[in-house]
Amino acid sequence: MSPPLKVVVDQDMPCVDKLFSTVAEVIKVSGREIAPIDVKNADALLCRSVTPVNQSLLKGSSVKFVGTATIGIDHLDTPWLNSKGIVWQNAAGCNADAVAQYVLSAIAFWCNKFERDIHQLRVGIVGAGHVGSALVGCLEKLGIAYLLCDPPLAEQGDPRSFSSFEQVFQADVVTLHVPLTKTSDLGFKKAHNTYHLIDKKRLGQLVDSQLLINASRGAVVNNQALAVYLKQQDHAQVVLDVYENEPAIDPDIVKNCLLSTPHIAGHSLEGKVRGTWLIYKAFCEHFGLKVALEQNSLYPQANQANFSAKNMSLEQMLLHIYPIELDSKALKQVDHHQVSSSFDQARKNATQLANGMTRRDYSGWQFSEDSDFPL
Repeated sequence: MSPPLKVVVDQDMPCVDKLFSTVAEVIKVSGREIAPIDVKNADALLCRSVTPVNQSLLKGSSVKFVGTATIGIDHLDTPWLNSKGIVWQNAAGCNADAVAQYVLSAIAFWCNKFERDIHQLRVGIVGAGHVGSALVGCLEKLGIAYLLCDPPLAEQGDPRSFSSFEQVFQADVVTLHVPLTKTSDLGFKKAHNTYHLIDKKRLGQLVDSQLLINASRGAVVNNQALAVYLKQQDHAQVVLDVYENEPAIDPDIVKNCLLSTPHIAGHSLEGKVRGTWLIYKAFCEHFGLKVALEQNSLYPQANQANFSAKNMSLEQMLLHIYPIELDSKALKQVDHHQVSSSFDQARKNATQLANGMTRRDYSGWQFSEDSDFPL
């Protein structure tokens, strides 16, 4: 009988014991602390975006499979993994619905604070992948106008109607949902690189009646330029969930953004569990194991939404489901000198709502008959 597989897992990935304990020896390590010694004799590494997976980590190890429970892969050195025959898998689309929910709550909060009508807005979406498409679906159900920009997909023949970046950048809300690309490694033309896509020049084109949201990757926005911009009078409002150099983030940016959250846009229960399950499925396929548990078996009973749409605006309903300001306050209230050291703890606490319930996708809620919630 062959020895069981050995799997090193980020300790903050949910459901790993339930999914993997019957097929492997599971060793849990803090994601930022996974070291070469941890993976030396492992068959697989399961991680999140906080773990750089490269030659420095895996050289000389027995790892044959790397799974990241995230959409993004910029923390994986995929060329090196490919050159060594190490199979890797991300969880594409796992938290797209959660990020769309985050964006809608951010917009709702901005509308309430600045007396804007959400139905009168035009939302500019940069990036039409899983997240951008999920947001489009929500906006269409809500009857909110939007523009969509994705030059790489347009060039590949995607039949959707796309607008130019310049057109999208003039929308009431500009929200970023692109991968972080610095080279053409992923098949992108150099002109489509997203590193510092929003730089000093682009920030200067925004006006104070606009809202900019970044829930993609921190370096898509030049944080040094943003820090200067946010100290100007009459700047656009900015919502950030991601930052350059996490967790060593700029506390002034945290303070000066309308909302600042600790990289948790996709951290609904469904988003996190789905990420783990997709990696479990790929893991089983790679090692020739039976997929013994289905995704739906991992979810608890739905949250109960007891409110009447007759007495609430759409903005109020969106913020009832996900009160985004609570996650922002938790980060903003951290002492100026402790923001970096508190960043990961703030991430861990972010899935809990004030009423004791866990943050869920819209699909994870059960609504009363008179709620008439449109999503």
